[in-house]
Amino acid sequence: MGDAFEAGWLELREPVDSESRARPLERLLYERLRDRTRLAVADLGAGTGSNLRHLAPRLADARGGVQHWTLLDADPVLLADVPGRIRTWARARGYAVVPKDAGLEVTGRAEAPFTLDIASQQSDLSADPLPVGRVDLVTGSALLDLVSREWLQAFAARLRDSGAACLIALSYDGQIAWQPQIAGDDEVMRLVNRHQRGEKTFGQALGPDGGAVAAAELESAGFTVETAQAPWRLGPGDQALQQHLHAGWAAAASEAAPHRAEAIRAWLERRMDLLESGQGQVTVGHLDVLALPPD
Repeated sequence: MGDAFEAGWLELREPVDSESRARPLERLLYERLRDRTRLAVADLGAGTGSNLRHLAPRLADARGGVQHWTLLDADPVLLADVPGRIRTWARARGYAVVPKDAGLEVTGRAEAPFTLDIASQQSDLSADPLPVGRVDLVTGSALLDLVSREWLQAFAARLRDSGAACLIALSYDGQIAWQPQIAGDDEVMRLVNRHQRGEKTFGQALGPDGGAVAAAELESAGFTVETAQAPWRLGPGDQALQQHLHAGWAAAASEAAPHRAEAIRAWLERRMDLLESGQGQVTVGHLDVLALPPD
């Protein structure tokens, strides 16, 4: 996977992420927010803005109105890429884009006219899990497998105080299934999951348990919580993404068990050969988590 937060990787995964998200949870969220004519959204670990690009037009379909988005990330390089990515995305959809002092304004029409007021904010989420004022919705993706239980407890408390709904998508759940299977698959999955539970920016990461632990913590904080599977299903047509993904898995597995590096290298070469020959499918498990505050 290389650097999980490198812009090229985020660009590769964005279409698959959008296709894989759990639509039933999104529909529950849109129904809850349907009557809001103004909506304040905080996007955690925003990267280059993929959550906005996926959710904003769908929220507009449900309600029109004005959406104020604050994109929060610790990486200034990724945040610097946001305006260009948003302009390209918006213009491809026929939306108007106007620069503002603090970001961009995007206007368009879905079922009703809508405006997106977009600002970026460099923030250390490990120090403060929700570094914004009162918002209506908190979003994130590929996040819960990176954080610690302590971080989730602090986040749940802050979210409860804000009164916001929350949708965090695509947290890795520890399940990988390959077709065809080859020797080494089970070992690599086991080692990747061990690596996922290592020390990360947010403390001792929960790894594949992150989504389930988040659901439990949010429910304990008084939210109505729904979860749904959101697996990636990758085939030969996703060759570039699969190559990047498998290289990242091999690197993580080798870090977790350096004495197995040679065997892991052989496994990776076999996987790459399969991809080059037009074979190789993999399903990667993810969990989406929706938390709705009391009415």
